[in-house]
Amino acid sequence: MPVKKSKTKKIDDNKKVAVANRTIAKKVPLKKDAALAKSKTLKKPALPPVASKSKVLYIDACFFFPPGNGGYTDNYQDGRYSANGMLVAPVLLRVGSVMKSVTIYYKNNTTEDITVWILKHHIDHHAYSGEVEVTYEACPPGTSAPDNFLQKVINHFDAGGKILDKYMYHIEIGPTMKTATQERLLRGIRIVYTEPV
Repeated sequence: MPVKKSKTKKIDDNKKVAVANRTIAKKVPLKKDAALAKSKTLKKPALPPVASKSKVLYIDACFFFPPGNGGYTDNYQDGRYSANGMLVAPVLLRVGSVMKSVTIYYKNNTTEDITVWILKHHIDHHAYSGEVEVTYEACPPGTSAPDNFLQKVINHFDAGGKILDKYMYHIEIGPTMKTATQERLLRGIRIVYTEPV
């Protein structure tokens, strides 16, 4: 004789099936959810490095001073010269910047060159050497209509022009001078450089 199932047993079985169906539904994500989960796990492609854009810095002659206690004279638009001949200024670029070119603007109607040094020396006073030459160039005499302003582009530098950490950089220009008929004057400089990426 067949055994009759009780109503409570039937209700319990139905609950178990409903719970199982809900569990399965939770475990199987919808297509939309699967696509969203997949998109979250995808890695973004690495972007190629962006080439640094060149920047330009102008430094007027009024930022150059003679080393030591020498005096200097401003000849207004014509430029500056010093009593002891030399003019010096710091090169204020961020560490990691790269100098591409330095243009010297000057007047020189004498028979001698104006020399230009960019030098660096280590911040550590126990460093093995003193000043190290970053570049050296001569600005020759000449004339140029209408006002004899000349320019010299320098594009060769130690370490490829990179401004290294723990070094201090400066530029020395000279000898400058002025008499009634002759002059060697600095008007200013232009630095083309890129900043660190």
